[in-house]
Amino acid sequence: MALVTWDKSYSVSVQKFDAQHQKLFALLNELHDAMQKGQGQAMVENTLSALSTYTLTHFREEEEALRKANYPGLAAHQMEHKNFVNQVGQFAEQLKSGRLASSISVLIFLKDWLAKHIQQTDRAYGAYLNGHGIK
Repeated sequence: MALVTWDKSYSVSVQKFDAQHQKLFALLNELHDAMQKGQGQAMVENTLSALSTYTLTHFREEEEALRKANYPGLAAHQMEHKNFVNQVGQFAEQLKSGRLASSISVLIFLKDWLAKHIQQTDRAYGAYLNGHGIK
């Protein structure tokens, strides 16, 4: 059973970014599924690696669209992305050094951050980008 299920409350009204957000949800749900099977610790490293790679691409594309449209909230948006990347990096470091207590802390952070960021921060740019021809 999925931890998070995509629905229209997560839509930012930009197809490309909605699809990318759905991919992030899929990564989160893969970790959740592994945890339900008792394989969370083994899967957390793969999830963090995949998230690091995928979010860099997603964040770059999202920020580029916001930059091209002269989005007024770009700097704050970039800061949220930077904070996310830093936290995922900290989890990866903790994992490598054996200090990451459990995959549960990673799962909770990812679920909360993604839902809040998409439903609040990202949704705020939807109408603005649509008004600049990005749908």
